[in-house]
Amino acid sequence: MESERQRDPTGGTHGAPSGTSDLEDFGFSHLVLEVGDLDKSEAWYRDVAGIEVLGRGILAEPLPHTVLKMNTGQLLVLVQVEAPEPRRKNSASIHHAFWLTLDQYRKAQDRLSAAGIDISDERAAFRSKGELSMDAWDPDGHHWQVQSEAADEAQAVITPGVGVYDCGPAEKFEVGSVTSFGEANIFLIRDEKGFLALSRWCRHRNGILANQPEHWRFFCNFHGATYNYCGDHTGHMRDVPPLRMNPISIRGDGHVLVDTDVVIERDPDQPPTYVPAPVAQAR
Repeated sequence: MESERQRDPTGGTHGAPSGTSDLEDFGFSHLVLEVGDLDKSEAWYRDVAGIEVLGRGILAEPLPHTVLKMNTGQLLVLVQVEAPEPRRKNSASIHHAFWLTLDQYRKAQDRLSAAGIDISDERAAFRSKGELSMDAWDPDGHHWQVQSEAADEAQAVITPGVGVYDCGPAEKFEVGSVTSFGEANIFLIRDEKGFLALSRWCRHRNGILANQPEHWRFFCNFHGATYNYCGDHTGHMRDVPPLRMNPISIRGDGHVLVDTDVVIERDPDQPPTYVPAPVAQAR
């Protein structure tokens, strides 16, 4: 399977941010897999996974083996043994993974589907927008996860389609409160400076954020991004911008209105803009 890991300063979906490791530009030489039937496995990795076969018996390995080469230069070595062990006992989560460009991913879908492999993602509900994944098992049960990303979806501005949303009377929001509105997909922050409306979409990969009041932060369950109650990113990934904001107005009867159709972005060095609470409610 053709694999290509495109550089991403935020670390992509799982990787560490680029430039943060002593192993920058480090790669592996080869991966060795035990197989029971070399003919069958070689055909699977060649025809289904799409990996180039370099030849058989070309390494200093006494057992029958096939060497394949990925387009990134790493080698995959299939070694025939009597009883291959694709995973150790009590380690069902062990797997290997390919990261592909979107075009490569679509081609891999076609090949896997043509081979009768179910390419649906049973964990789609647990992935952020634009995150693509499918699973395949070779003839011996080696588990491969194939991943990619539709960047447009991962970074798109998503509006809930509810227009101007009425959050209710200002006096019901105590100073220091953080209220989540699922229909509007916003957090309404009541600060001493007034009101602030923040989008619940994570700026890393468009996952829905959860409020963690015990830590005074918002948390993304998909890749671990965190934000403070001003919307500033406080997590381990680089170059993740602050949360998007929505404009707020206070109606004549004191209700807090949030325009969810209008999205405001700010730079990390710019403070968020609060809307003062009504005089009768300001404290």
